[in-house]
Amino acid sequence: MMATVDMSVKLAASAAEVWEVVGDFLNLDKWHPAVEKSETIGEGGIRRLTSGGGGPTFDEVQLERDEDGRRMRYAILGKPFPLENYSSWLSVEDTDGGCVVRWRSAFSPDQGSETKANGIVQFIYKGGFDALVARFGAA
Repeated sequence: MMATVDMSVKLAASAAEVWEVVGDFLNLDKWHPAVEKSETIGEGGIRRLTSGGGGPTFDEVQLERDEDGRRMRYAILGKPFPLENYSSWLSVEDTDGGCVVRWRSAFSPDQGSETKANGIVQFIYKGGFDALVARFGAA
């Protein structure tokens, strides 16, 4: 069974300004509070993330990138959470008075862990959005 999470936040900054921060795939630790360290693996399409607070260390690979459209898609390699086949899309679009950052994903939660898996993904997205609101302001 596939599960999805789809969340967005409106920010009081241009899409170009926000994309400069969130579009930097290899430096998630520069803006997301849950990520203590982000390291580049190999030729740069893979990042190794170290979670803060004793959370897991895991790798993510960038699958697609559209610089003009300010969107990217990536996947988790391995299984650091009670889910697998995690693929996510992150995009930034201009709106009246700012921009909208949208983060959505599809994944297969472990049997019996649907609520926990959804909660983990929502918690990660909300933490990132809260940090972006603190940095750019809410629209």
